[in-house]
Amino acid sequence: MRAINYPVIPGAGAFYYEGNEIGILLCHGFNGTPQSVQDVGIELMKQGFTVYAPRLKGHGTDPEDFRCSTHRCWYKSVVEGIDRLRESCRTVIVVGQSMGGTLALKAALDEKTDAIVTINAALSVPGYACHASDTECRFIDEDAPDIAAEDVYEIVYDRVPTRAIRELLSLIDEVRPQVGSVNVPTYVIHSAVDNVVPPTDSIWLYDQLQGTKEYAVLPNSYHVATMDHDWKHLSKLITTFCKQVGALHSNAV
Repeated sequence: MRAINYPVIPGAGAFYYEGNEIGILLCHGFNGTPQSVQDVGIELMKQGFTVYAPRLKGHGTDPEDFRCSTHRCWYKSVVEGIDRLRESCRTVIVVGQSMGGTLALKAALDEKTDAIVTINAALSVPGYACHASDTECRFIDEDAPDIAAEDVYEIVYDRVPTRAIRELLSLIDEVRPQVGSVNVPTYVIHSAVDNVVPPTDSIWLYDQLQGTKEYAVLPNSYHVATMDHDWKHLSKLITTFCKQVGALHSNAV
């Protein structure tokens, strides 16, 4: 059967801003798109960074395309993005939201990145746990994005395949037991209230990390923090951290 080349939903495509030798890869979450991190990406671009937000395979096209994707091809999208930044950047930092944070941790474990920032990293998703042993491949209705701010529109599928959910849970099962081995500078950021991923996941993550680490709480945001009330503050936190990492990395080279 010939694979269908689904068109990208308008506004859901990858974006790239050329800047200095510090490259930031922004990774969106499960069922999200680069649109969810674009405002933060623009702020980082204004600070002079080179910024790239890839669209993870199967996202931002069609739910059927999502059904055919796997956590390995999502991770491949991240690695290809890192490789693209390496072409022009001395330092590469992966900033991931939700599942993007899980993929950032995997990139750190694989020594692909110089530092990471996790934002509400998905190390468990209680609402999806019931699908872990569901061998059926079916589509379920997706709740509205978890955003406290009003009148914010995130491009997502309104239904998701249980197969993709199982891929997400497999990724978590692979990464979670290894997070104590992450050995790059890590900034753990989470929202005070998150109705998708328990904030205790990020607290636990911070405690497990053995290397250089920082921690911050966003008081006025829910799960999709890059689109919520604290997104400008979040951008400043990321900016400060990335400048510090860039300076340390430059001195070490």
